[in-house]
Amino acid sequence: MRTLYTLLAACFALTASAQRAKFSATEIDMGQISWHTEAVARIEVKNTGNRPLLITDVTTDCGCTVVNFDKAPIAPGHTSVISATYDAETLGTFAKYITVSTNASDAPTDILLTGCVQTRVIDYSQQFPFKVDNILLSTDHIEFDDVNKGDLPQQTLLVLNNGKQNYVPELMHLPPYLTAICQPEVLRPGRIGRITLTLDSRLLPNLGVNRASIYIARFPGDKVRQASEIELSATLLPQFNLTEQQLQQSPTAVIPTHIDLGKRTGKKNLKGSLTLENQGSGVLHVSALQVYNPGISVSLSKSTLQPGEKATLKIKLAAVSSTFKGRRRILLITDDPKNSKIAIDVVAQ
Repeated sequence: MRTLYTLLAACFALTASAQRAKFSATEIDMGQISWHTEAVARIEVKNTGNRPLLITDVTTDCGCTVVNFDKAPIAPGHTSVISATYDAETLGTFAKYITVSTNASDAPTDILLTGCVQTRVIDYSQQFPFKVDNILLSTDHIEFDDVNKGDLPQQTLLVLNNGKQNYVPELMHLPPYLTAICQPEVLRPGRIGRITLTLDSRLLPNLGVNRASIYIARFPGDKVRQASEIELSATLLPQFNLTEQQLQQSPTAVIPTHIDLGKRTGKKNLKGSLTLENQGSGVLHVSALQVYNPGISVSLSKSTLQPGEKATLKIKLAAVSSTFKGRRRILLITDDPKNSKIAIDVVAQ
């Protein structure tokens, strides 16, 4: 009897898990749609069961929405796509349902499509190219260039709330030398706010480039993730207080401020070199050699140059460096009082 119960339970479990439909979303915000145009939503249906899944029917609650789907069986572990095309003939917000029936359940699944039809849709892609879900930002990297000790420079980050709920802008993981003030404190849907970042240069730990990563929060209590990262760099310059005679006896650093490493081919790293020369009367010291972008690696043959002496700066650009944020630049900090910061732009096709 126990064996019979075990077999029946096994058969029941097999039947119960025969077909399972997992939908990529049951609510889809189609955003802003231009009047008299069509917008398409895609819904993925995955078979998470162990037998073929069939989409038997897909219906809509309005003639303004047309659906297309594949009637072929979906194998276990595979995915099919339902496309729903909304014809935007009525101005204003809309909420339309499509109903999906499958052989996985007697109860169909309702999927809600929402959006807003407008006579003119504003394209924010130029002003706000960086997107974190429904939060659009004017940039994903912030630079404080040529900072002297004691300066309190500011930079502004523009934020657009492209969602349907109020949003409270917040930056996470701010370093000790940076403060942020958001105005207004609450952004209503469709509104633009400003985050003013103030750098206290007295708290910068190093000469040259000081780098950090900060993160935009999507909601209160949000966690840090790479998709919401904003790269930060601050360049602290050395200070000089020299007499006219000391200036005449000082070193002079000369090096090209641009290098073109050519065209990328496959996964091969690009390499190049530049010559640094001391054309002054004093000894030249390079106190810092840094990069703004982690896809660049550099080395200098010598950091102390006598008058007339030269050094070779070798540069390597990684094949994957295009995925990094910010500019491709190299920074040298020297004791040349007229050229203490030398920034070299690295170009590759």
